[in-house]
Amino acid sequence: MNGIACAGVQIFVLAAGGLIMKGRQALLFTSDTEFESVVRQALLGTDTIFLIARTVSDALQIACQRGRELDLAIMTFAEDCHGMTLLSAIHDCYEQLPTLVVVERDSGHASALAYANGACVCLSKPVSLVELTNAVAALQPTARQLAVA
Repeated sequence: MNGIACAGVQIFVLAAGGLIMKGRQALLFTSDTEFESVVRQALLGTDTIFLIARTVSDALQIACQRGRELDLAIMTFAEDCHGMTLLSAIHDCYEQLPTLVVVERDSGHASALAYANGACVCLSKPVSLVELTNAVAALQPTARQLAVA
């Protein structure tokens, strides 16, 4: 695993052969380092490049600069307007971007808001490695779906 830092954004590359910039790109918006570790484990060996944002501002910067290159977005947030606004903005700009949201606690209300604002999957913490791996796999197109597109 290699790490690169630039302008408040951390980039981690999970690849079998070292630093590979041609892999899938994923936005990871979280301030939870424990969850970040679970995400890394879930996608280890998938040649995924993580663009990690700790603030809404950094996440918007990544989305604006690299949105068309992103293959996945994973976001964690509490039941606040900042996270939902970020989710809505990214969804408005990149409607086809598969987005997984993890909320602090499942109140039902937070999940409903996440889905209404463009989330494809919404989980509540704590999220297990298996649960996250399965959720991400469900968001990725299969080789057959890519051939049809």
